[in-house]
Amino acid sequence: MRRYYFNLYNDADVIDDDGMEYHDLQQARIEAIRGARALIAEHIVAGRPVTREHRIEIADDRGIVLATVFFGDVFTVIG
Repeated sequence: MRRYYFNLYNDADVIDDDGMEYHDLQQARIEAIRGARALIAEHIVAGRPVTREHRIEIADDRGIVLATVFFGDVFTVIG
């Protein structure tokens, strides 16, 4: 298992100092998508706008960004 760090860039940037262990990057990316959707839901419930460019960057223990999950990529608006 590898440790992945989830750095959040939205209204307040939050750098993950602890990280979480996952089998691979795909599993970490799935977790980042879940987290982004939860944050979007919080914004909607609170009546705050959702910014499509907000993101979660998944980094390794050296700080190298391995993947980026943009909020705008994790939901669809119809109509």
